[in-house]
Amino acid sequence: MRVAVLGAGFQGTCVALELATRGVTVDLYDRNDACITQAGFCNEGKIHLGFIYANDPSLRTARLMADGALAFDGAIERWLEASIASIGLSPPFDYVVHRDSLLDREQVLAHFTEVTEYVKTVAPARGQTYLGEDGRTVSFRVAEAESDTYDPAVAKMVLSTTERSIRTQVLARALARRVADEPRIDFLPHSEVRGVERDGSAFHVRADRDGGSVADRYDQVVNCLWDGRLLVDRAFGLADPRPWLFRLKYGIRLTFERGTAAIPTATIMLGRFGDVVRIDDQRVYLSWYPACLAGMSSEIVPPPWPRKPVGEAARRIVAETIAGVGETMLALRGLADEVIESAAVAGGIIAAAGETDIDDPDSRLHMRVDVGVRSVDGYHSIDTGKYTLAPMYALEAADRICGPR
Repeated sequence: MRVAVLGAGFQGTCVALELATRGVTVDLYDRNDACITQAGFCNEGKIHLGFIYANDPSLRTARLMADGALAFDGAIERWLEASIASIGLSPPFDYVVHRDSLLDREQVLAHFTEVTEYVKTVAPARGQTYLGEDGRTVSFRVAEAESDTYDPAVAKMVLSTTERSIRTQVLARALARRVADEPRIDFLPHSEVRGVERDGSAFHVRADRDGGSVADRYDQVVNCLWDGRLLVDRAFGLADPRPWLFRLKYGIRLTFERGTAAIPTATIMLGRFGDVVRIDDQRVYLSWYPACLAGMSSEIVPPPWPRKPVGEAARRIVAETIAGVGETMLALRGLADEVIESAAVAGGIIAAAGETDIDDPDSRLHMRVDVGVRSVDGYHSIDTGKYTLAPMYALEAADRICGPR
């Protein structure tokens, strides 16, 4: 069997590797020159247990995230033949409930309790782990905002959890090497997919490659494009009737001088706030929503936003992000420029069904349940929803193509 996988982001790379392990020959298309160079490379890498989705009272989004998180390490370890710990994990997350949060303390506490109970129930029943740890150890505790870490005038409550991030750049490079070494995968860089057409029981994939137009024939197709998926889906009756919102969001990777005050790993919730991920003793990932949100579009294909701002634009984003997070996190408040050795700003597109942003309590962005694999006669399209879910959906797509393992 010969399958085309469109898009070599995190989702497409996972699909290609899983198909290859099942003996399928794969052509992996991407317009860039390497696998996983955009959102899957630049984001904070949180492997969600569902804590942040507290504004979905049905618990459906949280349970979906937990399902993806529990499937994550098993799939990654099988593809890489290495432990998930070897990729590198962040310290556990604090969740800081902002004074302007959409939810009050009692709502957040009730949600966190339900999430932990769900994970502790399903993980042992399925024989799954969370990032290599027994799922029954997933927990949280309330730690009132302490004056030496978070400003108690801003932080209504702090919940220390066992949720972690993975080092996305390390994982991206490891998966790209695995693709390069896999004889069943032919990676096709500089290939801009223009469309897919059915030809009897087969499919023709049209693409622009290195200045020319090419077409090739496949038994099945998996559409993992990120910002072009919706347009290709239309030809197969999979046009999504829901309004869509594309957002360009930047993240910042700071390197500090040795000896700089320890910065915790934290998510400030719930609204247009941000994340801080401690990568190691000197490096930190930062994202502050008001400063790092650089574009929004409801078009079927988003505009060609710049993914790596430079010069004054980059300096402004860094300064505003540090100031924004510093309102809550005291270690970043008044941080001197002299202790920052380097600052790299890069972004990726976030795609999700919805019309309004996350500061709207009724926004569909608070619910990520209508995602996953949709199929029609050998054509498959994956709305990943969140980074956490990509390995789980890769397994599902492979089951649809090859049959269950």
